[in-house]
Amino acid sequence: MVALVSLSGLAGTAHSEELKFEDVAALRAEVISRLKADHRIREAVPDPNDPARVNVIRAIAAENKPDILLDVTNLLGRIRGLSAADTETQIQRFINALVFANTASNFDPADLIANIRPREYIDALNQIQGEDDSGPVYEEFVGDLVILYQINSKDALSSMLWSSVGGRTLEKLRQIALDNINRKLSNIREDRLSDGVSTFIMEGDEAISPALILTEKFWSRVNFRFPEGAFVAIPRRDCIFVFDKRQPDATQIARKVIDMAFKDGADLLSEDIFERQDGKLQVVAE
Repeated sequence: MVALVSLSGLAGTAHSEELKFEDVAALRAEVISRLKADHRIREAVPDPNDPARVNVIRAIAAENKPDILLDVTNLLGRIRGLSAADTETQIQRFINALVFANTASNFDPADLIANIRPREYIDALNQIQGEDDSGPVYEEFVGDLVILYQINSKDALSSMLWSSVGGRTLEKLRQIALDNINRKLSNIREDRLSDGVSTFIMEGDEAISPALILTEKFWSRVNFRFPEGAFVAIPRRDCIFVFDKRQPDATQIARKVIDMAFKDGADLLSEDIFERQDGKLQVVAE
């Protein structure tokens, strides 16, 4: 069972041989190199707390502190399996969309999603973008997690700011975001690693895979697969691990998966184990 839960075999999405870049840290290094070579960027510094993030100071910034927080997690998923030429195009489009384009006050509602991110991710965004009216749109979720509202455009995955909601309430944004995720559920891929362990992935858009736990359709599928209940782990941002509660060592297996993910150190999300009771996700006391 220990061999079964090796991350290289379980997730099946993190380190494909087709990738030009081994992980988010390698891709981030490439993005930083390009940013530093551009006269429109004053500084690009890797975030010491997350191998996917870059703190950017544009030349037009009024103060000498980061005014953009880049996250290359979604970009890594987009370039999976692409040719070198197409990879080059996607990287440049990503940079242009998030750094050089002006932030629009309007957005296409079809691009809005609700995703799952760790609390410290929000703290970092607030330091750069401010809080309240100008900060990111999010709401508390469970444990160390929040629900972050993002724009999932063809070029990039970026945080939704309160200044861009166009007067919509949080309830309205939530409804729009969940409707959009539900429309993507035909792209769910389940990999059965054993009778008691599965991973669930939003194929082709892996960076929003954690958002599946916000949908009733996902939980209906989990309940059908594991009728006696299940534990859930989301140690990475590219898939969800589900463990059959009937296994006497289910939480121990889940803990091994989480520990391996955090030792690997890429695209990290949560160290907690979760279960759903009465329609609400809860942290499991180990």
